[in-house]
Amino acid sequence: MLYSEKIKEAPTLAEYFKTVKEEGFEIGMEKGLEMGIEKGIEKGIEKGIEKGIEKGKMEEKRNLAAELLREGFSVEKVAKIVKLSLDEVKEIEKICE
Repeated sequence: MLYSEKIKEAPTLAEYFKTVKEEGFEIGMEKGLEMGIEKGIEKGIEKGIEKGIEKGKMEEKRNLAAELLREGFSVEKVAKIVKLSLDEVKEIEKICE
């Protein structure tokens, strides 16, 4: 319904402004909620991509560590080169055996 029609239906001008204010508030809340959801989805996608990239980097480090271990590098040397902890490299070494 158009606002010009609402003003005709409202018993007083105060009633009209109250109705318009309430409707404006509802519309504003709906728009705000939609925008909030969109922002949340965008942030979630960004974080998911970041996590995926980090996971890929870590997987690459582990693959490189395994390859270096198979080539005869020591656990300590592999940990230093690949920048993994000694414990992580030792775990990889167990898998490679």
